[in-house]
Amino acid sequence: MDVSPDGRRNDSPDLARPTSMRSIRRSAGCRAYAWPAVVLIACALAACGNEAAPPSGASSANQQTPVPSASVPPVFLDRAQVVARAVRAVGIPKPPAGILLYSSRTPDLGFDTTEQKVAWGAGHVTIAPGVKLGSGGTTRIDFGNGSSVSASVLDPRPALTEAIGATYDNCGHVHVPASKCRLTITGASRTTAKVDTSRGPATVPAWSFTAKGKSRPMVVLAVSKDVLKPVPQPVPPPGLAEPAPGLVGSERLTRIDGSTLTFSLSLGACDTDLRAHAVEFEDMVIIGGTHGPARNGAPCPLVLRSKTMVVTLAAPLGDRAVISAATGARLIPW
Repeated sequence: MDVSPDGRRNDSPDLARPTSMRSIRRSAGCRAYAWPAVVLIACALAACGNEAAPPSGASSANQQTPVPSASVPPVFLDRAQVVARAVRAVGIPKPPAGILLYSSRTPDLGFDTTEQKVAWGAGHVTIAPGVKLGSGGTTRIDFGNGSSVSASVLDPRPALTEAIGATYDNCGHVHVPASKCRLTITGASRTTAKVDTSRGPATVPAWSFTAKGKSRPMVVLAVSKDVLKPVPQPVPPPGLAEPAPGLVGSERLTRIDGSTLTFSLSLGACDTDLRAHAVEFEDMVIIGGTHGPARNGAPCPLVLRSKTMVVTLAAPLGDRAVISAATGARLIPW
């Protein structure tokens, strides 16, 4: 139970629990400070004897890289409150339904030349006259855990169209003559490909295409995007302000394991003191991090670094949404 400064119980969903803070026992000389909907305990060792905080446990932020744990700073708590209100105002997004494809729809293209690669990207792919490519049918997708689902196999032409996707005619810009900016398909055969999905590793039907002038086939998935769905782009809530300097939001959640979240954080090449944080609400968990000022001295390259972080929540995530502190978008593991 959480109690407000006037002694009344507070059951508001706005109550945030910062999970990267240490929990310490109050004693003489300790003072409690109440942030909005968050109660923090401040205890100076000089005023509280030699009592130190116990090692971080279920309420600590851990990292897979050598980045120190830290208490959630006020600036991150404030941001979490702002993000939570913005998300609730438009409604927490539902998790995507169906099976998500984490891999490429083109497991192996094997281009030998720049001309071949540019032609593919431009969509200049044709079927040689008289070539019979075969047809689809019905098969299954086999998952690594032994389960499977039935799936319709795309015919070769639709499979090519889905694999090429959006096109960009770059032939002229890279000085590839129109006569060479073309791939001519000479044959197709059924095969399989191994991919990563939201249900784990899977073996899926695919087409293997031979093309004029290529030394090896091009392998593309033969299952529709309606069956193996692309990972949806995160949608931030409208009107959410940019985060304050020094705040970092996660753009990729890689794993959920009970009360443990694994995600990546990005920072500048010269930024320092990266720390991961998670603030828990009853209906969502806000994740992200903070970093210190950039190192002085040598010039700093304009390069982003990505680090994998792990935070342990005070309670299992359950059906709560995981929200980026930077964008306010719902994150799904992939």
